[in-house]
Amino acid sequence: MTQSAAQRSEPNAGLQATRASGWWLRPLVSLILYILIFYYWVDLRTTIALLRSSDLRFVLLGVLLYCVGQLASAYRWLLLLKPVQLTSTYARLAAFYFIGMFFSIFLPTIVGGDAVKAILLARETGAPARSTISVFMDRNVGLFALLAIAIVAAWSAPTIDRFRVSLFVLTCAAGVAYLVANVMLMNARAYGLADRLIALTPLAGIRHRASSLYEAVVPYRRHLGTLAGALALSFLHQAVVIGVVFLNARALGQSFPISALAVFVPLVALAGMVPFSMN
Repeated sequence: MTQSAAQRSEPNAGLQATRASGWWLRPLVSLILYILIFYYWVDLRTTIALLRSSDLRFVLLGVLLYCVGQLASAYRWLLLLKPVQLTSTYARLAAFYFIGMFFSIFLPTIVGGDAVKAILLARETGAPARSTISVFMDRNVGLFALLAIAIVAAWSAPTIDRFRVSLFVLTCAAGVAYLVANVMLMNARAYGLADRLIALTPLAGIRHRASSLYEAVVPYRRHLGTLAGALALSFLHQAVVIGVVFLNARALGQSFPISALAVFVPLVALAGMVPFSMN
């Protein structure tokens, strides 16, 4: 009996050891990327000179606009608390949002700060599961706006190919994957079909996690008006982010078409979610 229990614990112990031994990987990847950028691809002296000559008026406007976007996102989060029956003040959520964005700079991927926001809200409400799902839905709704803007911009912008595939095709593929995942979460029949198909593949082990996520988003299916309001705020936030990058470019004496920024800013945000490096 004891030996059997020990054998069952071996895979978990091995997984924990793998995670523990790989803690250094993301900082190392980040360091390598910085070396490649500032040593091989960018003239560091020219970059410093350009930063010194930047127009601080545009920088300050960018900071103010960025704060507007964060405050709008905090209100979106407030809306998304209602379906899961959580309450908090807007001031507290705004504070949590800024704290989360600060930690997103240092934690792995852009969504690293989401974990911090979930922890802070869980301490406030005493409901860790519902706090986490509210943060997930906040990110999920924001991702829809991000992909929608990227697809429209990629369609209207000049054709740019990467890996022999146009950016429009890449953004559409990401959008389709997003829609498929959300249809499965929001529709019982679609989820049941996907669950049966996954059971036949090597991914069968993730079914219990998918089931937990599916059950968690059930309350949001009864609050479509709330989701619509959150989605409108998401489009506002993405427009603000694009505007901030535009102001940063103007501060450096550069001028880019808004359509180009609308393509690449969302794509950079998507790339930042890949858990290979620090944000």
